[in-house]
Amino acid sequence: MPEDSRLQLKMESALSSVEAAELITQRLAHIRGVDDDEIGLLGMAVREIMVNAVSHGNGYSRGKSVYFSIKTSAKRITITIRDEGEGFDPDEVPDPRDQENLLKASGRGLLLVRSFVDEVDIRRLSPRGTEVIMVKKLGEQSSPSEDEVSLSTSIREVDGVTIVDLSGRITLGEASGKLRDTVRETLAGGQKSILLNLGDVSYIDSSGLGELVSSYTTASNQGAKVKLVNLQQKVNDLLQITKLLTVFDIFENEADAVISFSS
Repeated sequence: MPEDSRLQLKMESALSSVEAAELITQRLAHIRGVDDDEIGLLGMAVREIMVNAVSHGNGYSRGKSVYFSIKTSAKRITITIRDEGEGFDPDEVPDPRDQENLLKASGRGLLLVRSFVDEVDIRRLSPRGTEVIMVKKLGEQSSPSEDEVSLSTSIREVDGVTIVDLSGRITLGEASGKLRDTVRETLAGGQKSILLNLGDVSYIDSSGLGELVSSYTTASNQGAKVKLVNLQQKVNDLLQITKLLTVFDIFENEADAVISFSS
């Protein structure tokens, strides 16, 4: 059994810090024998809070730092993330599941975090800053798999429908930007029927969900349609948690999805 451990880091307000904190969390969870699915969810929770700290809290300021701490024991993993921003009241964050918020491209991070860990404590600090403490309780676990790769895309045409095959992770930064550019370039080419194949996507953070919503609304505003097919269970669960299952047309197989565009 691994010994109890603690790591504390002062990190820059940059996306590289987000990636580093997520990777550190996943590695230490691996040492504790946390299983594949739980490692992914815990890493995503850390990613969401780090993104909030780096972007919303510190505004990517080089003069402000993010303080990351992780403690592991046989019974729990405790993660503390603190920024140097103005702070916020979590009770004032709109519920992204409300009808008027479903098509907004942001605002789902805290909802996902609360779904992925056992305890969340958010504190507004004085004179400034926000501290978030997350606890993941541990039980009997198995070993995780290798890290997933970043996002790759390929495009093909089937019966007048543009199918975008996506593989990897849809997260804040290059990956969500790649999805955005692919959909917008497809629309610019005059295609009105777009099917996003998520069969090889097993990880989407709140920014990725926001980009899916943005792609949907951008297409709708141009008289086009964006639909989804082949969702893995973890991705389907994310859409269910955020009520986005009520927004998208989602299909289990490509043939039915393609036919739906002409019906």
